[in-house]
Amino acid sequence: MSPNSSTLNEEIAKLNIDVERLKRKGAAASGPEKERVKKMILQVTGIWDEIKAHQRDCTKLATNLIWVMEHVLDRMSSDVWGQGAGDVTTQSVFCALVKSASAISDFLQKPSTVRERIRSDRQDAIIKFLDDLDAMRLKVVEVRITNVERVAGLYASSLRIKHPEIPSKPAVFFGRDELVATIVQLLLCHRACRIPLLGTGGIGKTSVAVTAINDDEVRAKYGRDILFFSCESTPTAEGIIQELATSLGLQRGSNAHSFLFSYLRSRRCCLLVLDNLETAVNSDDVEHVHQLLRELDQLPGLSLIITMRGDVAPVAVEWEDVDTLRTLSIDAARRIWTRIAKTKDEKLDDLLRRLDGLPLAIRLMAHQGQYFAPTQLLRSYDTSSTKLMKVGAGGRLGSLEVSIELSLGSKILLEEPSAGELLSLMCLLPGGATIDSLQEMVPSINNDVLQAASALQQVALAFKENERLKVLSPIRDVILLRKPPKGRSLDELRNYCIGLCSRAEEVGTVNGKEIAQVLSVEFGNINSVLLQFWKAPPAGNNIRPLVSATSQVAYFSYRCSRGDATTLLGAAHRRLDAMQRRCDAAECRRRLGDVLYLQSRYAEAMPMLEEAKSAFQASGDLCGEAQCTQSLGEVHRMQSQYTEAGALLEAAKLAYEAIGQPRGAAQCTRSLGDILRMQSRYPEAVEMLEEAKLAFEAIGNPLGAAQCIQRLSEVLRNQSQYAEAVPMLEEARLAFEAIDEPLGEAQCTQSLEHILLKQDRWEEGMLLLEEAEAEFLAIGNRAEVAHGREFLGNVLYDEQRYEEARLKLIQARDMYEELGFVKDVEDCVRALNRIPAVVGE
Repeated sequence: MSPNSSTLNEEIAKLNIDVERLKRKGAAASGPEKERVKKMILQVTGIWDEIKAHQRDCTKLATNLIWVMEHVLDRMSSDVWGQGAGDVTTQSVFCALVKSASAISDFLQKPSTVRERIRSDRQDAIIKFLDDLDAMRLKVVEVRITNVERVAGLYASSLRIKHPEIPSKPAVFFGRDELVATIVQLLLCHRACRIPLLGTGGIGKTSVAVTAINDDEVRAKYGRDILFFSCESTPTAEGIIQELATSLGLQRGSNAHSFLFSYLRSRRCCLLVLDNLETAVNSDDVEHVHQLLRELDQLPGLSLIITMRGDVAPVAVEWEDVDTLRTLSIDAARRIWTRIAKTKDEKLDDLLRRLDGLPLAIRLMAHQGQYFAPTQLLRSYDTSSTKLMKVGAGGRLGSLEVSIELSLGSKILLEEPSAGELLSLMCLLPGGATIDSLQEMVPSINNDVLQAASALQQVALAFKENERLKVLSPIRDVILLRKPPKGRSLDELRNYCIGLCSRAEEVGTVNGKEIAQVLSVEFGNINSVLLQFWKAPPAGNNIRPLVSATSQVAYFSYRCSRGDATTLLGAAHRRLDAMQRRCDAAECRRRLGDVLYLQSRYAEAMPMLEEAKSAFQASGDLCGEAQCTQSLGEVHRMQSQYTEAGALLEAAKLAYEAIGQPRGAAQCTRSLGDILRMQSRYPEAVEMLEEAKLAFEAIGNPLGAAQCIQRLSEVLRNQSQYAEAVPMLEEARLAFEAIDEPLGEAQCTQSLEHILLKQDRWEEGMLLLEEAEAEFLAIGNRAEVAHGREFLGNVLYDEQRYEEARLKLIQARDMYEELGFVKDVEDCVRALNRIPAVVGE
């Protein structure tokens, strides 16, 4: 059974009860009108029988007719007509009702052949009957008002009742199907409902409301009794009342409240939508607005929907449990873009991610997509986001900046001085922050953080997610361009981030697990805050701490595969060049070169490291020069250029030993052992790796020691000495786990998987494969996932499982292409070319 038929059955059952109650009242009627009452009761009963038999779509006609009759009979009883007392208004309604009931009876009970001839005019006739009954309903309600002039005014107004048009549902609407279905079900219930649609500006509250009220079943239930009113320019309760009365054609002025509520009470089933209610709720007239909502809540036949910026509905009403609107999925964003822009390229998802699922931002940017490709828009986004997210003359629906400005002008924010300051700071924190962290970050507003955060949430400029207060990306971009943070609180936030970065060197030590977890969570925030400071010339006394923090967070990033520090390092070295601070610029270049080579961007890494090395040589910085030499050796090693790599690493090792840097020397020794392993010079490799391991242990560096154990196990694995390799891998994995080194853990898991596959233990090996891939993806290391699939493809080829091998190698090739790993792509292509064609192709 459909929801519509279920609702109709409920209506019919209720009308059966109403008819029986009406019969009882008619039987009790007395006085001179008794016979006419009984005759009319018989007519109504006949009408209802006819409806049940042939006219199920006329339930509203019968309902309205019965409602008016019941109220007239109640009034007749209370006025004791039989004793001669009378009410002129009630009598006039009664006379009109007698005529209307007779006309309806004649209309419905005409012979079927006649009915069939007039079927084309039937709906017009029913609408005319409903209009007549509406006028009577209004007049009956106002009989209770003793002032005759007010009654006459209402009746005159009732003759002019208008039924305002409701907005059409949006042409482009995706990602809210489940929410709309929930609202529709609430609106179709037998009882009235109170639905709040809450969220930030531009999140799509109005679109959801309009889509729901345009549902076919909702329109069928409420008919013309759906009222949609925008409160955007109406900040008072009285203004809402007057405008609603005007929209319905009721009398304005001092009686508007009475006329409006009399009208609403007269509607058996009515739906009112108050759009943009925050304008009134956040005004000085908030108490009267709450009172108006309480009065509306008392109308049993009225269902109410409000749309409002914020995450808390007005307390005056007991609202339905409907979630605050959240951002759209990337899939929904993509569908909106495709419908509007109709073009896309490989950077579309990157652009949409910048818009953070905010429907207004997506829609406005999609309009720009009619003229520009996503790649072009993404390139311009950082400097022109507010201009890009504007269509035509703007306005709240045509400009994200205007929409945000409306929220910033809220009384709630204006009454909380620290809210604006906190919002500006929050816009530098893409990962958000807990309330406790915010209080620690900005001690100068420590006592006001709680109230300021509450205000931002009330106007939905910020929201809670996993106990962290966050601001959506498009809102952050607009605020940072218009009202960037400044002053003491910004300095405090910078110093907090620098303090976290200063502990990055602890990562990889016994005590480094906790700071690694903190830096992992806060990396995006630290990166954003430091980048903000490099955009403008820093004060002289801040430069060295900023250089150190930038270098340290970059080290953490590539060491632990967390985030991407290339933009930060690029901004830092360009700013330092402009300030003629060549040594500091060289340090940032060196770090950037390290990041680039770990991303396999060797062509970009080499010149960056060469420039840094020259700068260090010119300034006499022997340590910096040795570090660049080491990194250049690593770049050659990663490209299998072992002769060049060996020479550079030997030179770096000697330089470190000369200046008393044992860690650097141990790192070079480890890499030299790796080169020997790759050249299958296993005895020499073992000797070199053992030497490096002892050196790391001597300086208390468990990370370096664990990496040496891992490489020693690889030597054994390369020689198929699996029984010896497995316990060594397990030892290394436990060591990595102890210092929270997820990359090392995942690499050990992958190596164990390789051993199992080589031993034809496929079931166990595939389980470890899935585990290793999940670990690599969790830390954002797609390169290792690709390496694993390439290895599996080659193993499957050796097993002559050619179709499975082809699939894995294609997957690896595609991932390498996405990552820009040219050499690895070529290796996969060569492997694919050697796979024989499938028999029968």
